[in-house]
Amino acid sequence: MLIAVVVYDGVLDDECQAFRSVLGLMWDARVLAVGARPGHCVGVGGRQRVDATFEEIDRADVVIVPGGLGCERAADDPDLRRFLHRMERTARFVVGSSTGTVVLASAGLLHGEAAATHWLATDLLRQYGSETDPRRLVVAGNVITCEGRISAVEAAFTLVARIEGPAAVERIRSTLIERGQPLLRRSTRWTRISRRIHDRRRWPRDRPQSPARQRAGAGQRADGTVTHAIPMQAPVDRRPPITPRSVMVELVDNDELRQQLKRGSNGRRRRSQRH
Repeated sequence: MLIAVVVYDGVLDDECQAFRSVLGLMWDARVLAVGARPGHCVGVGGRQRVDATFEEIDRADVVIVPGGLGCERAADDPDLRRFLHRMERTARFVVGSSTGTVVLASAGLLHGEAAATHWLATDLLRQYGSETDPRRLVVAGNVITCEGRISAVEAAFTLVARIEGPAAVERIRSTLIERGQPLLRRSTRWTRISRRIHDRRRWPRDRPQSPARQRAGAGQRADGTVTHAIPMQAPVDRRPPITPRSVMVELVDNDELRQQLKRGSNGRRRRSQRH
């Protein structure tokens, strides 16, 4: 099953992570970031690597358009509109999150129906013949819209329930919580430093060897010829990825932990904006 997440300049990293983290754990699911050109799309919170262009995708089972500050430019992109028209014929589900609903409306995929969206997109939706629904999540046939941010996780689980059933929702939720446990532990500056030192001692082969060390690793035969040492390969890191903070905020039941995760996410976003 192919899941296409549309990315563009200005797309929200939190929403991309939410859909990718949840839907990527479904059986036989392949999540691709689809954009107008190869490379990266710079958005709020991070960069999204484009896995395939619009022309390279013939069909997809699920098409997702996250929100972002560049939604107006994306809505005016004729290549993106043609891609969405082509995907509508074969897609089982179409999802618009936050201001991404504006892109769906511009391509006619909302068919004039009201959509859950960010309040900033109210006037933009009206320009394309749709109204704003006050609910966090709206399901109209095979079109799912949500107001964005945290509700993007809810929309992703709604997709899982409709495709694989409630049992898959519980399985994926448990897996994400287990992977996100490190985010719930208090971490100070010294614990982070000690963890880095521990990781470097644990994986010494990850560090590149200096030319002197490489020469020292080579042997010398009796006839004076030098034998080159067999390069050591770095061990493969098989640890599963940690669940993003934006997803964990929706999964945890404890209000104190939720506030702690929000503070950590906001601090990380402010540091990235400064740099």
